[in-house]
Amino acid sequence: MPIYPDTHARGIVDSLEAPSKSKDWHPANAMAIKLWQCLEALRDIDIALENAGLQKNATKKKRQLKQFSVQLHSLAKCVVRLCDQIVGDPDARRWLKDGTTAQVSKIKTEFSDLIPINHKGELSVFRDQLGGHIDAKLSPWSAEEILSREAISSFGKWLHICIHALLDLMKLDVYSWSVHAETPGQVRLMTIEPFLITFEVDEEIKCIVALHLSNRPPRQAIVDVIEKVVKESQWMFKPGEPRIRSLKVDEPDAWNTFSGSRSAWETGSEGGAT
Repeated sequence: MPIYPDTHARGIVDSLEAPSKSKDWHPANAMAIKLWQCLEALRDIDIALENAGLQKNATKKKRQLKQFSVQLHSLAKCVVRLCDQIVGDPDARRWLKDGTTAQVSKIKTEFSDLIPINHKGELSVFRDQLGGHIDAKLSPWSAEEILSREAISSFGKWLHICIHALLDLMKLDVYSWSVHAETPGQVRLMTIEPFLITFEVDEEIKCIVALHLSNRPPRQAIVDVIEKVVKESQWMFKPGEPRIRSLKVDEPDAWNTFSGSRSAWETGSEGGAT
């Protein structure tokens, strides 16, 4: 069967679009849905960083960051849920090499140690009492106490830790995607990038109708957003603080660069990720 180029410049469907009218990629399994949720959080962060970066007044910028705690907390929780889905998904256990889900569990544990998102963690307290809404018991003195913990100064580091873990999880071949099929009785699926397969279906798949090679696979669309967020967030760091300055390609077999990175994030050496 000949392979044709897929010439459409596809992104990944946005939650604010009507999915039935979109020609973009749609998540087609539970792990892709969890990854799409991470993308939705990143899209909100992208807009928040654009707005905060334009502020010249220090107080107004800090107020923007107060609201940013909501998007940052959402992204961190989405990364945790993605880890849980991969570890518990029977398809992932079948598709991945032995030991891979154990590494994902390790990533989740180290990630949860680095970002304080439990109910008493600094990011959760900040979001719950200042960022997400004004807490009923909040006073100027309690706000001062919360701000004295300097959670805001860690927002950039926590954001880049989220990105580091997410980029590693994205390397796993467990995500399925679909695009709209204009011909009735057909479905179009991508289970292995960059191959987009068109199937003829009745109640079950009958046969392969066409095979296309995507020029912009779904995960690349997420990387594009991440690159923008990394660039826009550099102002959040002081000189010498650990951060991701740019993305680089890892060795093919070295998918898990997050495990063991805790000391780098905590001691101040600058980080990098794929």
